[in-house]
Amino acid sequence: MNHVIASDQLKMKRTFIKPISFLFPFLILLLSFLILSMQKESMTSQVNSMWESMVVLTHFIIMFVIPMAITIMVSNLISLEHQNNSWKLLFALPISKFSFYFSKLYMILKLCFLSGIVIFLGFIVIGKILNFKGDIPYALLLGEAFLPFLGTFPIITFQLWLSIRFKNQAFPIAIGVFGTVCMFFLQMNKITSMFFWAYPALMTPVKQLIIDGNLAEIVPNGDLGFYTLLSIVFGLIFMVIGMFDFSRQSTE
Repeated sequence: MNHVIASDQLKMKRTFIKPISFLFPFLILLLSFLILSMQKESMTSQVNSMWESMVVLTHFIIMFVIPMAITIMVSNLISLEHQNNSWKLLFALPISKFSFYFSKLYMILKLCFLSGIVIFLGFIVIGKILNFKGDIPYALLLGEAFLPFLGTFPIITFQLWLSIRFKNQAFPIAIGVFGTVCMFFLQMNKITSMFFWAYPALMTPVKQLIIDGNLAEIVPNGDLGFYTLLSIVFGLIFMVIGMFDFSRQSTE
């Protein structure tokens, strides 16, 4: 398994995956910083803390950028094997077929973790630059930095399955883009929010109430545990489906 991971790490040097994994967190932070800078005066007059307001504001950026970035990274990683027609060579090696699958999944999850660290540290830097009052709410910032990635677990395993199944990566990318666009509408309804593409939008530690069409106080997200469970369950389902489909392909 370690040899397979080491091989994938070498292959990644020929792709744009690592630059993308660090660029998109900086894009999220830059957009957040610019919006907060322009809205700081109006936001300070609200009852919510600036830290909480930053989390709510940034989440609207995160919930679209992260799934899109993951779609591109997964496709880029798998397209390398399709372009070089290396699947048959890999299958001929005396290594478990599942090792190849888990290596790809491990690489994506690792990059997501590193991206989450960048976002977390970026939150602190933004707060310091803009002179947010109060102690730094580390738990809140950690939650916003990593929970959306947990919400994308089923998206990761679903896109990994599609990217391996289809040699032409235009189809998996199109599905990823379509799902990301639909996310905004899916998360607005209790029934459609059960669909896994909605989870990144719903995986946040706090949410802002809307009363009579106006923004009200920010409160803890009471549905977080429910959508965390759904994300893990669907992520594991797509992982098992993708893993065994990959194994079946190797014998065809």
